[in-house]
Amino acid sequence: MKNLLQQNKIFYQVWLFWFVLTGIYLAINTRAAASLALNDIHNPVLDVFFRYITWGGDGILISIICFLLFFVKFRFGILMSLVSFTAAFFVSLLKKFYDEPRPSRVFEGQDLNWVDGLDLYANHSFPSGHAAAAFTMMLLFTFFMKDKKNAILFFLIAFLVALSRVYLFQHFLIDVWIGSLCGIVFGTLLYYGIIITPLFKNKQWHEQSLRTVFQKKKVA
Repeated sequence: MKNLLQQNKIFYQVWLFWFVLTGIYLAINTRAAASLALNDIHNPVLDVFFRYITWGGDGILISIICFLLFFVKFRFGILMSLVSFTAAFFVSLLKKFYDEPRPSRVFEGQDLNWVDGLDLYANHSFPSGHAAAAFTMMLLFTFFMKDKKNAILFFLIAFLVALSRVYLFQHFLIDVWIGSLCGIVFGTLLYYGIIITPLFKNKQWHEQSLRTVFQKKKVA
């Protein structure tokens, strides 16, 4: 575990810096403060941008990414699939336990800037599943990459996904804040728990991919 944290310290450090700053902001402001502040800067360009970037935490996109990773390495596909969907399961349990109202219910009837044509959810706001999923996925991409300088880019992507949930009135800031924590904690523990199992002791097979399997069949 120590080596895993040390090797990927850039991602952890950048995330921790953001997490602490956001925690201070939440401590001195109301739950709705960030939502209303972002609502003041609504414009058509940001509406489109955040409407699409928010898909970065969606289960459909993550499923596609998991499938594509099997064409890179079996190890990547297996780890991303097991970690992402197991983490999502635990987050869903937390959402059902707390069952907090979403911004669409809290701000209902108020004269605010709403993104046209967007389906807004009403319940299970805490924590944010999209934020958790995005941080889990980007953390694993950091684990997979040899060049750890990409960690900052991966964090930025996860951060924008989380921010989109607040901008779009799907979540409050505290939801994505704790969602990111869930993504980091579940992602780290599940990844480490899987790679130390006997399944990954034999590295020869899981370093292959569906692409190499298909190529071997063509040659045969």
